[in-house]
Amino acid sequence: MERAPRPSARELRDAARTFARCAGRRARPNDLDARDPAFIAGVRPFMDALYDGYFRCETELEQEIPSGGVLLVANHNGMTGTPDMFCHMAAFWRRYGHGRVAYGLMHDVPFGLPAAGAWFNAAGAIAASPENGRRALARDAAVLVFPGGDVDACKPFRDRYRVDFGERRGFIRLALRSRVPIVPIVSVGGHESLYLLSDGRWLADKLRLRSFLRTNVAPLGFALPYGLVAGVAAPHLPPPVKIHTRICAPIESGLPADAADDPAEVERLYVRVMRSMRRSMNELRAAGRHGLFPRGASSAGAGRAHAAPGPAAPIPAPSVQAGSVQAGWAREARP
Repeated sequence: MERAPRPSARELRDAARTFARCAGRRARPNDLDARDPAFIAGVRPFMDALYDGYFRCETELEQEIPSGGVLLVANHNGMTGTPDMFCHMAAFWRRYGHGRVAYGLMHDVPFGLPAAGAWFNAAGAIAASPENGRRALARDAAVLVFPGGDVDACKPFRDRYRVDFGERRGFIRLALRSRVPIVPIVSVGGHESLYLLSDGRWLADKLRLRSFLRTNVAPLGFALPYGLVAGVAAPHLPPPVKIHTRICAPIESGLPADAADDPAEVERLYVRVMRSMRRSMNELRAAGRHGLFPRGASSAGAGRAHAAPGPAAPIPAPSVQAGSVQAGWAREARP
């Protein structure tokens, strides 16, 4: 994806005003109509500045994301700061316009944060639940999920290239019941914005955090601005790590909706998704164009996309007008 024009000071001031106007709203986690295209249009200059100037994002596209309902399935990085999440959002809007309806399934805790909950909501975040996922897909929306959730986001630094959703298969059943394709998304770089020694699952179990915070982890490590991270997965301040993302080819199951009740079919489709994501993860890792010190000729090419090994192709320069649809996204689901 080519670099967007540098936002002017006036555009950035207008984006700040858009954030300020939205900050006083009450978040409505289960309301699909809380998504606000005018808010998205207003904050896009700020998001573009993050995408191109700060995170120097590079996004590859193997095939176009199909129109209509589609489930976008991504790995999770960077504790609750998830810098790659913001890059996914900016890339999607730049490619398809904010007129294409898209949602992200998100943990319910951020909706309670002052201002931030309303911002996420207006950008398309809804509470992570099977029912919300089905409702959004029924609107022919693009729906982003992070099936690995907190365990994936808070994995130790040594496991930053691991793609493993454990026993979670809810996203597979959701896609099958809604009869929509799955588009895997793999991102690297975000997990180098901090250093986690452990996800602290043993500590979370001991403190029974699952029962009152709905979290399985209590991470231990180091992050800005806190220094020491000890048990609380609060959003950190990410340094300017380069984010490298691949949007993989869609996976069509070709199965009837009742295949969601067949464990063997669910597992077969899960294996296909994992195979695609792990292949792409290995290729992005080998390319090395991510993190604080990316290598390769494209490390200086902020905001650009490059041909991926094999079938992936660069995203061409966009020509998105306000409210147009060219050919959505926000976080986590555990249906």
